Amino acid sequence: MIELFREGGPFMYPLGLWSMLSIAFFIERIWTYARLRSEDELAEITNDVNARIDSGASIDQLKEYCAEVGKLEGEVYGEGIERFEHLSREQRTMEEMREEMNGTVERAALAYLERYLAVIDFVSKSVVLLGLLGTVNGMINAFEGIAEKGLGEPTIVAAGISEALITTVTGLVIAVPSIAIFTYFSNRATGKAVEFEAYGHGFVDALLRRWQGTQAA
Repeated sequence: MIELFREGGPFMYPLGLWSMLSIAFFIERIWTYARLRSEDELAEITNDVNARIDSGASIDQLKEYCAEVGKLEGEVYGEGIERFEHLSREQRTMEEMREEMNGTVERAALAYLERYLAVIDFVSKSVVLLGLLGTVNGMINAFEGIAEKGLGEPTIVAAGISEALITTVTGLVIAVPSIAIFTYFSNRATGKAVEFEAYGHGFVDALLRRWQGTQAA
């Protein structure tokens, strides 16, 4: 394996780095999705935070609770509370507040679920180009060997062609799984975001009830 890496030439180093990036963020996504709460747990946490909002808990108390909850729910609701705190100081109608807050929690949920997928997508697209650069570099070396030694030294030509093929294959071997990883987790993120949407909107409604009460007072 080490010998094959050496034979692939200088472009094997960025290819190796790209492969490690893909593997690292693949493992991170597996860990994150394995720790996602079930829908029953999501409903329980949402009901709990809504009850705290309705009971008059302060913004700081709500933020502390979200920090304790963590994961998807804690991060999204924490961001929603911060956005609510900002919007409540502005002159907005109820519908404007609802639209803005719903958009905030939806974006925050999708951002959490799609985190680092952009890196995997970048790897899947750029690694093929890196492989092609290695291919071009190998072919240049092969033709330079021919120009310098002629066809009487087939080993020089073979080394260049070997470098070209190794980088091409390596790029494809990294790209195909990376595309599969990106597609799989993109679909999972979309599905989980749709599942979360109703709970996020319920959370927004609780915040708006609180805001409406302060406006009436």
